[in-house]
Amino acid sequence: MALIRKSAAGSDSFGHTWPKDGAVIEINDGDEIAALMSIPDGGFSEVTPDGGAREEPVDAAPSEGDQVELSEVDPADEDIEAGRPAAKKPAARKTSASKPE
Repeated sequence: MALIRKSAAGSDSFGHTWPKDGAVIEINDGDEIAALMSIPDGGFSEVTPDGGAREEPVDAAPSEGDQVELSEVDPADEDIEAGRPAAKKPAARKTSASKPE
């Protein structure tokens, strides 16, 4: 038996259903658990009985109780602009100047 969290609400091909984002259900079949955990972008993770995740996928969305800190980036900020390489200027073309006759 294992508790499996799915980051987004939905179901799997085995008939298990997660009613809301971050829901946790109990799955008893080890082969089904292994198949779900092997999906790279599936958002599945195993949860310990105390509620902590054993293996949290990188792409997992935060659950309702998690606090997420967001910040904005101001494109006019000079620090950001300093990280960009200077634009290259086009090379000057040499033109053959014709002499008036």
